[in-house]
Amino acid sequence: MLSNVLSPHIQSLRELITIVIPARNESANIARLEQELLAITDILPYDFEFIVIDNASTDATGTMVKALCVRDPRWKYIRFSRNFSVEMSMTAGYHFAKGDAIIVLYSDLQDPPNVIPRFIEQWKAGGYDVVYGVRTVRTGDPQWRNFLVKIAYRLIAAMADVRIPTDAGDFRLITRRVRDALEKVGEYNRYMRGLIAWLGFKQIGIPYERQARKAGKSSAPFWSIFFFTFNAITSFSLKPLRIFTFIGFGIIGLAMLGILLYISLYVIGYPPPGITTLIVLSFLGIGLNSLGIGILGEYIGRSYSEVKHRPLYVIEEQVGLSVLE
Repeated sequence: MLSNVLSPHIQSLRELITIVIPARNESANIARLEQELLAITDILPYDFEFIVIDNASTDATGTMVKALCVRDPRWKYIRFSRNFSVEMSMTAGYHFAKGDAIIVLYSDLQDPPNVIPRFIEQWKAGGYDVVYGVRTVRTGDPQWRNFLVKIAYRLIAAMADVRIPTDAGDFRLITRRVRDALEKVGEYNRYMRGLIAWLGFKQIGIPYERQARKAGKSSAPFWSIFFFTFNAITSFSLKPLRIFTFIGFGIIGLAMLGILLYISLYVIGYPPPGITTLIVLSFLGIGLNSLGIGILGEYIGRSYSEVKHRPLYVIEEQVGLSVLE
């Protein structure tokens, strides 16, 4: 390997890049992950460390990664005590990263490692603090899922109070100073793509083709798209509440017009029977109120989660990292 050939003095002068790898039940991909990732990083003029965040896998993922840590000390391993979500996996990875730049790469390898040199080029030559991947093609996923994901990204971008790029996932590079700024964000409910967009700094997107999964099984069901979208919107926007304020004013206006119309028809002697209309409008009003209260409750629930100040995640085991880190 190139890093083993260079002298320790030369290695010490090279910049360090951390690859953060969230994983859950990805034992079928670990060997290929090592092979494909090292094929790219070992020919680059940088030092690398690889931190695998195991979100409480129930297969052999942990065993395989720990064996990898023994063979190659550049690899580190963290296991959560339960599934704390991929957002917390990235949060932990960013926290433990020592690199001058940090790249998030999912362990399923649908985001190809051969894009990493392009990220680094924009960081070094372009001076960008955030380089994010923009998915131009999503092979391997059903068309209906691709369509829903595109709609979700655009809905999130439209509702957000900051500019969040569409079709951009978590596959990205951030510099050390972006990571340091991210460490000061203490909120419990996290949408990492939005948080990094909110931080600002100089950002650019790199288009790439997302690959089909070659091994393992996705742990993201249909409903994950819905909850992902809802979490992203409520994390970064008050627009849903404002929309219901405007809807409320609109319904009040229509009700006032209806009252005036009913009075006019009653005066001229043709009052409408309207029992069906009243029932429909009653159910519509009840439905809108319920939905509005539900959205309001979501925001109140998030506030409740924040004030409890529970830890963002709990680490059950770690390899290759200091206990004090």
